[in-house]
Amino acid sequence: MKKNVKIICIACIAMALTYACTKKPQEGFLGNTFFYLSNPFVGIKGRVTTSAPIQADGSTNPLTVKLLSIRNLAGKEADELNRTYEIPIYKGEVTPQDSTPQLLALKLGTAMYKPFNVNALGGRLELTPATALLDTGTYTFDVEVSNIRGAKTINNVARVRIIPAVPFQLIRQFANTSAPNQELTFTNQGTFTTTLERREGPNQIIIRFLDRNGVAFNPRAGEVQPRVGTATAPRFVFRQFAPYFPEVANDTAFVYQYPEKTPTFPLYMLNNAYLSSYRIPAAFNTLGQNINPEFAFRLFPTDGVASVSGTWVVTNRMPFAARR
Repeated sequence: MKKNVKIICIACIAMALTYACTKKPQEGFLGNTFFYLSNPFVGIKGRVTTSAPIQADGSTNPLTVKLLSIRNLAGKEADELNRTYEIPIYKGEVTPQDSTPQLLALKLGTAMYKPFNVNALGGRLELTPATALLDTGTYTFDVEVSNIRGAKTINNVARVRIIPAVPFQLIRQFANTSAPNQELTFTNQGTFTTTLERREGPNQIIIRFLDRNGVAFNPRAGEVQPRVGTATAPRFVFRQFAPYFPEVANDTAFVYQYPEKTPTFPLYMLNNAYLSSYRIPAAFNTLGQNINPEFAFRLFPTDGVASVSGTWVVTNRMPFAARR
């Protein structure tokens, strides 16, 4: 009996030793192929641009990605992309209720940002408004990817291309005409155009309405008016996007001052749009019809400045009618 017990004890010890010596299975999986869907990853100077996360070959999450090096195409380290620059930022959502410079200042500020970042969680690529302060160019970069399984270095994982600034976006330009005292029948006027021109000067937006001869309709005299909306179809004019300083209506234009160090402008939408709708009443044009122009645009930083700046002239041209 004692011999049997001894044999059993020896067997148990052998099994325990065998189990202890068995190599523990490694946890997780770290793939061999890593790449970005956007390659090259292209961003406009002065704009926020982001990519999809790195494609990780089924690697176990969470996946950490670290930028190791970024170089220009000549192989030189791109130190300018690793420096920090002061740029305007949102500290909170800007709404129409932030209608004074003092209230707006609570929602806007500045912070130090690099032009290019790789998000540590998942590897999303990010270009910031600080790119407005750089030259255009194309770069390649290396990253380290890691998870519970280990880490790998991926050289030349993708290219980053910074292209020239586009300091405005014209979202809509449209006009129709309608008979006085009715809002049922409209005729589209396809030759209507809206153009934007930036000039060096104070932070102002000048909005003009010109006839077919280049003569300006007179806002001060009521020749350009807000177009009235309804409860189900609200309409807005530009002063509602620029409430921070008084609107000036002179003989040739509406003039608006806008704040310093804004990331974009306008800073918010109304009814999910940036649309401004006006009316030139029938009494002031040779068609004898109400002219109903509407437009929408956004301003962005231009070369060398990380915020919206300068004087912008917005010109609405109506080659189908003359001022009376």
